Amino acid sequence: MKIILLVSLALNLFATELYTVQKKLHSRYFENEGHVKATYHAKISAQTTGVVTYVAYDVGDTFSKGVTLLKISSVRQFANVEEARLELENAELDAKEKEIKYIRLQKLDAKHLAKDEDMTAAKTAYDVANKTVSLKKEKLSRLNELYSYTRITAPFSAVIKKRYVHRAEKVSLGSELFDIYNTNYLRILVTVPESLIQKVKKEHELLVIANQKEYKIDFDNVTVYPSSENYAYTLRIKIPKGIVSEFHDGNFVGVRFKVGEIKNICINKKYIHQEYETPVVYIKHADNVYKQFVRLGNAKGSTVEIISGIKDGDILVYNEK
Repeated sequence: MKIILLVSLALNLFATELYTVQKKLHSRYFENEGHVKATYHAKISAQTTGVVTYVAYDVGDTFSKGVTLLKISSVRQFANVEEARLELENAELDAKEKEIKYIRLQKLDAKHLAKDEDMTAAKTAYDVANKTVSLKKEKLSRLNELYSYTRITAPFSAVIKKRYVHRAEKVSLGSELFDIYNTNYLRILVTVPESLIQKVKKEHELLVIANQKEYKIDFDNVTVYPSSENYAYTLRIKIPKGIVSEFHDGNFVGVRFKVGEIKNICINKKYIHQEYETPVVYIKHADNVYKQFVRLGNAKGSTVEIISGIKDGDILVYNEK
């Protein structure tokens, strides 16, 4: 009895605030982890072989569409292009000679002065020469395309998520160079159990928790997709442009959906104390203060749900010590 009185006296000395417990109507939420993903993302790979001679950006750098991200040594490709260009010029000259000869024989044939076998040979040579020109043009076009791959340009405005190569490093066809994504268009993928999806749609309220901050997002930004696994639905949440800078591709965030309301007791966390790893509160009754163990439920911000231990009308003591 003396110990209880001493505790009560000490608490009364330090107590600066009292709170009368009230059972109120509170929102109920379902919370799950969401995965942030970019709407526009790409993995850029090498389409030719060579040595990296220039790298313009590193991880985390942003850039605009069309800028040069990386260059690969073009000596070999340029030499192949020049060789193909000369081959095409020679083929065109040869085709022109064959054409002149064929036209000359056609004129003689009109006067019945050309042999049939000469006409046949001239026409065949002319057709083969034209076919060779077409093949050489295709080869040059293909090599020009490969030559263009030595300069890697940005397909859209984005940020470097990952870089796989460094300057002076040798790359081959298919080597990974960059992972990029557009920072202005991000979405969150999160799953909701089938048993709760109708409640989520009815309440139309959601919060996203990132970097210890809560962001309320309009439900119009949500698209629901049925999932064949685990009786769940996948929800895609478009992140509004006003807050998109707070999110990053690949991160995980908390997503909280309202699923209804319940009348229960919620109190400020400052009234909760830990004693031997067990939560307790101090209750004032008449002129005495005594300790009461409580069972905690879900927490939201500075408040926490009380499942059992206190009742409506109890007076809690806030102890500053």
